Amino acid sequence: MKDICLLLVSGLILYAQGCTTESLKRTGYETLQNIEDERCMRDLSAECPKRDSYDEYRRKREDSKASE
Repeated sequence: MKDICLLLVSGLILYAQGCTTESLKRTGYETLQNIEDERCMRDLSAECPKRDSYDEYRRKREDSKASE
């Protein structure tokens, strides 16, 4: 729980410093991925899936928009 709060506070500090929209999106994506990783690690019986980097996620998202 402390890690989640630390990540959220870090995100807010970065936002307050006037980060670009892209870096805010990246920080948000990575924060959510880290939260999911922590949940998966707590459940020892589950096999944790490999997560995409933000760049891979963005590329896949742009490709899916282009194909629509």
